[in-house]
Amino acid sequence: MRTDPFPSLPQGFSRRDVIALMADIGRDIGLGPRLTDILTRLIGCTEADAWIDPGKEPIFYGRQQSFAQKLGISTRQLRTHEKTLLKHGLMERRTAANGSRHGSTGLGLVLTPLIERFTDFLAVREARNARYTRMKTLKATRSVRWATFRDELARLSPDDLLSDDVQEMIAERETWPRTDALLSLGEARLSQHIDAATDLCTRLTVWIENHADSSCEPEETFRSSIQEDIQMTLSEKCNAHADKRSAGKPAHSNYSTPGPNGPVDYKEKELEAETLALQGLFSGQYGLGHAVSLASEDFKFEMQIRSGDRPEYAFVEAANARVAPLGINITAWAAACDRMGRVPAALCVMLLDANRDHPTAPVMNPGGALRGMIKAHNRGKLNLIGSLIGLHRRRGL
Repeated sequence: MRTDPFPSLPQGFSRRDVIALMADIGRDIGLGPRLTDILTRLIGCTEADAWIDPGKEPIFYGRQQSFAQKLGISTRQLRTHEKTLLKHGLMERRTAANGSRHGSTGLGLVLTPLIERFTDFLAVREARNARYTRMKTLKATRSVRWATFRDELARLSPDDLLSDDVQEMIAERETWPRTDALLSLGEARLSQHIDAATDLCTRLTVWIENHADSSCEPEETFRSSIQEDIQMTLSEKCNAHADKRSAGKPAHSNYSTPGPNGPVDYKEKELEAETLALQGLFSGQYGLGHAVSLASEDFKFEMQIRSGDRPEYAFVEAANARVAPLGINITAWAAACDRMGRVPAALCVMLLDANRDHPTAPVMNPGGALRGMIKAHNRGKLNLIGSLIGLHRRRGL
């Protein structure tokens, strides 16, 4: 009679977790859909307590013929599938000499190996998810590279666009694989493609900088990208008339609108003056640097490791690196870059990242919030400067 305890699942896990895990990683451990389905059904036919009670073993006692009928396959096919599961080391067969199974004597298909390898299977899922996260990050990076190349081309004059060098680079860009085919490349090939795409964007940027006199578009800067969002933003309700500013123009240096009713030291007047000062701070020459000073530590780290790049490019790359960790879907990030422009989209990501620790309204779903910001941008209601001012005040800078 056995006196040693049987293996049991780690505390907090149950038979249900084993079923979910095997259904999730079946393909990763070499099982096809049919084998994965059979294995999870076998697990479901065992006693739930046998997976957590050291005094029991998870054993399937059912007859092959009856189980095959439930599966809609022949007994011979089921026997073949059982042999495959045995070869994978996912179970053991313990039967009588004639192959019979009896619950009273503990004879049947023993699933104890699943318990013994449970932590290994958890590691398989974790590694698979990590690999998928890296793939999503690489895919997001490709979207940024595509937008970078497109935006750089927009800076060129018609004559420069027809130059042999630029046409050669455009032809190379047209060989890039489709976006919907990126994940099928595998991590190694996708990484190589990203390196090649990065090199192409760098070559185009260098070419433009060496032909600066002939470019017809100004270089993209933080100021020009978000200047349209400069509006009056007060954290208190103000009874003063708001001075209407035109989109795309600098903040007025002389603010002549009469102040709010009440004493000169009224809080609204102080907030109004502070807001005007902050508008100038964020829209001025050093607006990007100050915005980065408000970012999360993770975002700042991504900026630091790109310190040698042009500031606005480093800013976009840092945001791109934060997309996957924040759980933002690649399609949302690509849509933001396409509709807002790369720098405003990166600013949205930076704000969402920084406001995850907001004391009263933390960002719980950055992906959903980014899609909301895209919709606000499409309606002309997105106020990035206002968000920066609110973050500035919360940081106490």
